[in-house]
Amino acid sequence: MSPLVESSNSSKLRRLKEVLNISVRRNGGVKPALWKALAILQRERWKGLKRLRKIFKGEQETLHERREKALVMINRNGLGLEVGPSYSPIASKKEGFNVHILDHASAEELRAKYVGHGVSIANIEEVDFVWRGEPVAQLIGRKGCYDWIIASHVIEHRPDLISFLGECEELLKDDGVLSLIIPDKRYCFDYLHWPTSTGELLDAYDQKRRRPSPGKVFDHFAGATKRNGQIAWDADTRGPIEFVHDFSDAIKNWQQARTTDGYFDIHNWRFTPASFRTIVYHLQALGLIHFDIKVEFETVGCEFFVTLQKTQSVKR
Repeated sequence: MSPLVESSNSSKLRRLKEVLNISVRRNGGVKPALWKALAILQRERWKGLKRLRKIFKGEQETLHERREKALVMINRNGLGLEVGPSYSPIASKKEGFNVHILDHASAEELRAKYVGHGVSIANIEEVDFVWRGEPVAQLIGRKGCYDWIIASHVIEHRPDLISFLGECEELLKDDGVLSLIIPDKRYCFDYLHWPTSTGELLDAYDQKRRRPSPGKVFDHFAGATKRNGQIAWDADTRGPIEFVHDFSDAIKNWQQARTTDGYFDIHNWRFTPASFRTIVYHLQALGLIHFDIKVEFETVGCEFFVTLQKTQSVKR
């Protein structure tokens, strides 16, 4: 290889490293960044470098917009609760938010869990309340104390979503808001599953479900998919759909869910913006929740944004 060609390729590789560094910061790890860059390079070869730089620069801007969407109705001078922020808080203490953190593990446990996963464990903040399955209001020990609650990629995991919404309602002040970031099932590993129906949520509510049912566990492991090796993508992504797990995993985990009390952290529920809007309407009409949708942002990437506020009828 001539020195001129070698120099040219070295320059291209340096530029590739630059755009990958941007993507690593945006996507929360090396692996997602590599998959995204590789898919573009496979289609466009080195011509894709310019597009990669543009995309990842836009993603940095999108990260800021994402936070602003979640915070659109937040009283930044008020007291808030962020549920399950893990290594990616929306309203962090170090940025000056007066916020309590609720998660499934302590900060020490979370840092140990995510070591080596390509994420910034420095973003994990001290956890004020460690949730072990009890009602959230019971864990916190107060009611009507928060101006806002943020739950990013949380509600799809809760075995009894209706009760969770009711608990948030109890915790919020009269003018409080619940800000939700929700994965759009069309652009993540839930792709092959139907959107959740209101009836499914009602069954879980009547059963006071504290862990996913064996059927939910089976559905997750039998139907979880990836596209171009990614478990989340956007509307412009093309490529083959493949299963994430072997069918034998679905059988094994279904049997385990039937015979043990082990907890499987899976998506119990799947939404699109339209299906979630319909569910809120149904639950309002049934008198099971007392929230109105105040702000909605349509899907960007693999997620959409909804801010709820208590209806006038439940304000003191």
